[in-house]
Amino acid sequence: MTRRMVRTRLSEAPRRLVLYLPHPLPIWRLPAVALERIRRAASRAFDIDLPQNNAGLARVIPEAEILFAWGLAQRLVTLATKLRWLHTPFAGVDRVLNPDLQATAVRVTSSRGVNSVAVAEHVLALVLALTRGITTAVRAQKERRWVQANLYGRRPPLSELNGRLLGIWGFGEIGRELAVRAHALGMTVWGVTRTGRQPPHPPGVDRLLPHDKADAMVRAADVLVLALPLTPATEGILGARALRSMKPSAILINIGRGTLVQEPALVRALRENWIMGAGLDVFADEPLPASSPFWDLPNVVLTPHVAGTHPDYMARSADLFLKNLKLYLSGQPLLNEVDRTAGY
Repeated sequence: MTRRMVRTRLSEAPRRLVLYLPHPLPIWRLPAVALERIRRAASRAFDIDLPQNNAGLARVIPEAEILFAWGLAQRLVTLATKLRWLHTPFAGVDRVLNPDLQATAVRVTSSRGVNSVAVAEHVLALVLALTRGITTAVRAQKERRWVQANLYGRRPPLSELNGRLLGIWGFGEIGRELAVRAHALGMTVWGVTRTGRQPPHPPGVDRLLPHDKADAMVRAADVLVLALPLTPATEGILGARALRSMKPSAILINIGRGTLVQEPALVRALRENWIMGAGLDVFADEPLPASSPFWDLPNVVLTPHVAGTHPDYMARSADLFLKNLKLYLSGQPLLNEVDRTAGY
């Protein structure tokens, strides 16, 4: 066989796309319809591998050019010598960008935006549960108790959102969806971004501030929402100093990551009434340990990291992957490509 014939055959080696999305819960598995759509769209350009377990992934990853997966374990990164692009169903990529992957040239895209409406609605649910005494009433319902008088004197008190200031720290897709909904409830909306500029001006937003002016929003907000990505720069960003600067009547909502907040300081703030209450969907340790004081604080509403959950999540993630596949094959910029420097 001549050297020219070898080169031709090597150049005709199949390109490989790997899909590996195992999950114990059905809601987080790729629907069969979405899988078939990916097969049809990709089969002309790629051979498709569907490994069934980690050992199977390890066998096929050395030949993979594209990987659609929750992430890539550090021990497999060195095997993925042909990998050019990883798409993850995660909206946040703090669990995806391990140090070994960071050191490669692999492009990473997230599914940011596919859960934005669900998270925005969840934020409002947490706020209303606190401001309208819903959790107190639900507990009393189980005990068949009429607690009208209790609700009149509770903390936080029964109150309206109309005319209140909502501050959104980390103004991305979730922030935009939340702003529209909060504005419809009559709230004034401020947002904080890295630069304070986001042309065109987002609907429902009254004021955008740069990151270095976030303190002004923290002090002014009646409801402060943490929607930041977790990066080295944002870890522990809300501590005792910021909590003490908030209004005593303010409510904190965290739907970003648990470690955005210095939790011991938040527990103290809630016990000593530095702030009125908190709605928490994320925690530093998950599942939340039974020993956590958050379980027993009467001015806390907590949910088990489900703010972004909805039945169409994985189908929408697959839709985004298919859009990016077309862009990838045509050499165009990818949607939601992660900025390695910023960490999201």
